[in-house]
Amino acid sequence: MVEKIPLEMKALVRSSDPAKVVEVAAVPVPKPDNGQVLIRVEACPINPSDEAFAVGLYGLNEQMTLKPPIIPGFEGSGVVVGLGADVPAELMNQRVAFSVNPHGKEKWSGSWAQYVCADSKVCVPVGDLPFEETCGLFVNPVTVMGFLLEAKTRKSKGIVHTAAASSLGKMLVKMCLKEGVELINVVRRDAQGEELRKLGAKHVLNQNAPGFVQQLSQLTNTLDVSLCFDAVSGPLVGKLLAGMPNGSTVLVYGGLDQSPIAGIDTRDITFREKKLAGFWMSKADIFKPEEFPKAMKTILDDIKLSLIHICR
Repeated sequence: MVEKIPLEMKALVRSSDPAKVVEVAAVPVPKPDNGQVLIRVEACPINPSDEAFAVGLYGLNEQMTLKPPIIPGFEGSGVVVGLGADVPAELMNQRVAFSVNPHGKEKWSGSWAQYVCADSKVCVPVGDLPFEETCGLFVNPVTVMGFLLEAKTRKSKGIVHTAAASSLGKMLVKMCLKEGVELINVVRRDAQGEELRKLGAKHVLNQNAPGFVQQLSQLTNTLDVSLCFDAVSGPLVGKLLAGMPNGSTVLVYGGLDQSPIAGIDTRDITFREKKLAGFWMSKADIFKPEEFPKAMKTILDDIKLSLIHICR
């Protein structure tokens, strides 16, 4: 059955009023380009990256000259109700999870709307799995899989992860336990550490505790962990570099602290050959054609087995 598509839809759009950030508006329903599908959105998450995009602080904002209406939302789930050219006909009426890509450099129509267009190549059929369990299939789970692939590629026996009490962090705890990868979880409060230990976390450090750098150094050297993923940024980055073994790498993928990277000892970068770089999931190796299908299968299998929960 062909669904009748309205001309207009409701969406959360970036507001011109800074006090509002976003507001509900009636906007035209987008039309799929070549290789795209039109999806009736059933569920979508609110990730930190979505919030950053909504207020104009996400990296894409610097690369694009966006024109209204600007609709945030990087991912979601729903039903395919329209096909662009060069799209397999079997995608029609499929229940899918999807990721949203830019529409050129001036237009962004994200998932915080009743309808959205997405590249058919990043639409993943989810069968009978609930929309609420699959709407966040990309940002957090794929990032976790990207972390594991990066650790394998760099031959690190484990990972240091900050903001470890986040939804992504809890997912990483479970995946590292499953894959046998050592994980050092860095949190801000002891109560967060207790929550992670209930999930099976073995190593938890409080970044605000006295002796944090020394504790991190001891653990990373004992466990032979040479890779850190940091979601916080700010002065914590200097502490992380100080506590990592010589030759280690700290990859910053978030800026929860909302302050510039600070506190780096020049000797860590020069004599101790420690490295600092950014990690943007959209550019990660996990999206290579030989890696992405395997990652998606693993994620969907783990959801079916209740090993991970997207929205908890």
